[in-house]
Amino acid sequence: MMTKNYVYRMDHDTGFAPHVYSNEFCSLIGCKPLIEKHARPGGWVIGIGGNGTHKPDKLIYAMKVAENIPFEQFKKDYPKESKYLVSQHAGKNVLISHEFYYLGDEAIDLPQGLKHIVIKYHGCKCITDEDVAKLSEHLISKGYRHGKTGNPNNPTLISQSSSEPCRTL
Repeated sequence: MMTKNYVYRMDHDTGFAPHVYSNEFCSLIGCKPLIEKHARPGGWVIGIGGNGTHKPDKLIYAMKVAENIPFEQFKKDYPKESKYLVSQHAGKNVLISHEFYYLGDEAIDLPQGLKHIVIKYHGCKCITDEDVAKLSEHLISKGYRHGKTGNPNNPTLISQSSSEPCRTL
C-alpha cells in the first residue's frame, strides 16, 4: 500500500492536536478522523493555519508518521505522553511522530513553489512526495531542526471548549 501525505487547514492551534510532548514526540488525535484513520508510517501530515490561528496560510506544523495506533493502545503504551487526553476528546486512532516541525506561533510562509499545497477550505487533500521533499529542504535551508520551535497560537481555547478540541475550516 502506497503512503499518502495529507495537508489540512487548522481553525485553531491549542496544543491539543497536534500535541508536542517533547522535542522528540508529537501526536495527533481527535482532529481529522479521516487522516487519523488512513495515514500510514512514512507519510506526512501538514497543518496550515486558518483565520482562527491568527497565522492564516502559514505552516503551523509538519509531522512524519511513525505509528498509527488505536487510542487505547496509545494510553497503554505511552502513559506519560497521553496524560493530556480525556476520552471525550479522543479519536479512534493516534498518529505518532518523532520527526516533526512544530512552529505554532512562529509559523512561516511557504515558498512560492509550495503555495499550491495551501488548503483554503474545510477538509484535507493529498500532496506528493515531491512537495514533502521540497518542504523539508526549505525548512532545513532556513535552519529549522526537528522538534518544537514555537508555542500554540490559541492555548486558551482548549479550556473554553469541552466538546470540540479541534475544528478545521
